[in-house]
Amino acid sequence: MAVVLDTTDLPWRERADALCAALSTAGALATVSAPPGSRCRISSWALAPGATVLHTVTDGHRMARTGRHLRSDDPEQISLGLPRSGSVRLAHRDTTGSDRLGELQLVDLTSPYAFFVDGHSTNQAVILDYRRLGLGVDTVRAALPRLESSPLYKMTRRHVRDLPAVIDAMAPGPALSMLGSSTTDLIRALIASAAPRQDASTADAVNRTLFFRLTAFIRAHQRDRDLGAARLAAAHAVSVRAVYACFAAHGEQLAEWVIRGRLEGARAELARTPAGAGSIGRIAHSWGFKDARHFARRFREAYHLSPTEWQQLTADHGER
Repeated sequence: MAVVLDTTDLPWRERADALCAALSTAGALATVSAPPGSRCRISSWALAPGATVLHTVTDGHRMARTGRHLRSDDPEQISLGLPRSGSVRLAHRDTTGSDRLGELQLVDLTSPYAFFVDGHSTNQAVILDYRRLGLGVDTVRAALPRLESSPLYKMTRRHVRDLPAVIDAMAPGPALSMLGSSTTDLIRALIASAAPRQDASTADAVNRTLFFRLTAFIRAHQRDRDLGAARLAAAHAVSVRAVYACFAAHGEQLAEWVIRGRLEGARAELARTPAGAGSIGRIAHSWGFKDARHFARRFREAYHLSPTEWQQLTADHGER
C-alpha cells in the first residue's frame, strides 16, 4: 500500500488545497473542491499493470470531469467504485444523483461525470485500463444502468469491498498477480453479463468467462434443490450442452462440482452446530442432499470420517 495523501499533519488552511490536488491527479483529471480544513487520507495499491485500487476517506468533496478535461486528458479507463460510508451521489450519463451507499458505481472515464460526497465518507474503487479490461466503450456504457441485473453483482461487490484488506495481507509474488488477473476477469464478466447488446468483444468475454460465471452462480445458489444444468443454462442464456461442455473443458463434472461445494458448506455448518436433535439430517437436507445416508457416504469419501465424528472432533477442539 502507498499512502498518496494524509492531511492529518498539515496546517488547517492547507488541507483542502492538498485534498483537491491529490484527487484531481489520482485518477483521470477532474475539477475538485472541498470545504476548508477538510481531512483526507488516500491510499493506493498497484494490483497489476493497468489496474489500481484506491481507498479514500474525506470530510466531503465535489469532483467533476467535464468536456474540457476530456479534450486534454483521455486515459481510456473505467472506475468501479464502492461507497462505504457517508453520503455519496454520482451523476454520470443516464445515472442521476441518488445516494447509492454500499452499491457499485461503474464510471466510464472517457465520459463526463459529477461526484458529490457529503460529510465524512469512505470510498474505494478499482481503476482499470480499457486495454486490460478487453471490452469496448459502447459495451461499458450499455452496462452502466444494468449492473445489478448481473448474477455476478453481489459477488463483485463483496470482492471490491474486501480487496484492500486482502492485498495488505498478501506478500508480493505470483499470488498477488493472480489476484489482479482474477479481479479483472470478475469485473469483465460483470460488465459483459450486464450489457444488453453483444458486440464481438462482449461475446468473446462472455465465452471466456463462462466457467467463472457458472461456478460463481453455483456458489451463490448452493442450497437450491433445482441447481442443475437446465437452471444454469437458463440463467446464462446458453444451452444445456454448452454447460456440460464448459465443465468438461476444465476437466470437471458439473454434478461433482455441485456436490463438493455442498459438502464443504455442510461441513462448515456441522462444525458450528451441537450434535444431536437430528442436526446431521437437517443440515444435509438444507444443503440439497435428499438422503442422509447418501450424504454420510459422500462426506466420509471426501473427509475420511463420518459427519458425527467430524462434529465430535470440532467440539473437542472448541471450533464451534
